[in-house]
Amino acid sequence: MIALIFVLSPVGRAQRSVSELSATHAASLERYMSENKNLKFRHEQNLDNDYLQSMRETFGKNFKPNYAVADFNRDKIKDFAVLLYREGKAVPNRGITSKEHATDYPLRLVVFNGTKGGFRVAYSKDLQGPDAAFIAFSTRKLYYGIYETDSDTFILAPSRRGYTMKFEGLD
Repeated sequence: MIALIFVLSPVGRAQRSVSELSATHAASLERYMSENKNLKFRHEQNLDNDYLQSMRETFGKNFKPNYAVADFNRDKIKDFAVLLYREGKAVPNRGITSKEHATDYPLRLVVFNGTKGGFRVAYSKDLQGPDAAFIAFSTRKLYYGIYETDSDTFILAPSRRGYTMKFEGLD
């Protein structure tokens, strides 16, 4: 019985694979990753449990730092975004003592807009970020940021069929 409860209770359990996303999101992401072989799913296990718990105290108990779902472009159809690893060289951040901020990794932020027939890639951006990098949707804005800092934070504002990076108006 305990194993059954564990399997049915995803809250508090780390996302370990694409298959733990919504089925339609997982299918769209797997298709995208099959076309972009240099990408790898960024699971929550890159953070230690205490650090992830601290993030969830700030953003809510169901917060997923590498996966956000909402109607980002306000068209009444749910969209989703993911933060992935990409091939490349990790770079140490000199003078940083926090394990979560010590190294910047090659990342890619991808936003999938919902359509009546599924999802389409509306935005992608290659970034460098530490384990503490996250995406979140709050106050009608999709954010990318580094937890516990203001560095590298930006919002993605809907623009035509895609998104535009904005650095002002972060609230």
